[in-house]
Amino acid sequence: MDHHYTFSKLEEIQQNEFIKAAIDRVGAGVVITDPEQEDNPMIYCNQGFKDLTGYESEEILGRNCRFLQGDDTTQVAVEKIRKGMAQDETVTVEIKNYKKDGSPFWNELQIFSVFIEQMGQKYFVGVQKDVTKRREQEELIGHYLSEVKRLSTPIVPLEEGISVLPLVGTLDDERLQQMLESVSHHVKESKDDFLIMDMSAVHSYNEGVHMGIYQMNQLLDLMGTTLVITGIKPSFAIQSTPYADFSDLSLLTYASVKQALYSIR
Repeated sequence: MDHHYTFSKLEEIQQNEFIKAAIDRVGAGVVITDPEQEDNPMIYCNQGFKDLTGYESEEILGRNCRFLQGDDTTQVAVEKIRKGMAQDETVTVEIKNYKKDGSPFWNELQIFSVFIEQMGQKYFVGVQKDVTKRREQEELIGHYLSEVKRLSTPIVPLEEGISVLPLVGTLDDERLQQMLESVSHHVKESKDDFLIMDMSAVHSYNEGVHMGIYQMNQLLDLMGTTLVITGIKPSFAIQSTPYADFSDLSLLTYASVKQALYSIR
């Protein structure tokens, strides 16, 4: 009986050591917290967590994980974590944290509630992964796309009081918003009398384009600038009818920029 008990304990210790060694080799940080203790402190962290944050076990065990947060850690992410833990729901969030040396990193954090029957208690297991490189790439791509959209909406001054906005390619809702912002800024600075929007090189558009022109006309009218449309294809004119009654706007339309300039002058 005693030998069986001793063997069972030895087997349990060996099993625990195996699990610990396996978790230490996981390519992510793993922590366990005890919500039964005050402030839900960490009671375990694996090697991956120490490698990720730069802290040693004795520096962090017994503390709440919030010490990884900084001044610019969004409260939206923090509240999502708090709410999920309060409701025993699995939480997945990307949160900005800080290492021991003060350097920031983006932490893809997953938190699970685990109930241990033998102990009659639940614990929280947090799995943490550094996704800084992916976040930086996404932000860089977003910046490039923004620049492409900005450069694809060039406003060219032709002469005193007249500028042209040559549109090329595809017009969608996002590009229309970019266009409205660019035009608003340009006209505010230039105080143009006329803005020619040339659509001869637009090869595709969605239904929102018609309302976009309507909004553009209203915006420029308030700023004291006349909108002139050139290069409208017959298919576009036909499709405009259900979405916006341009006849009410008294829009100036011409076949080409050259004809528009001749008439304006």
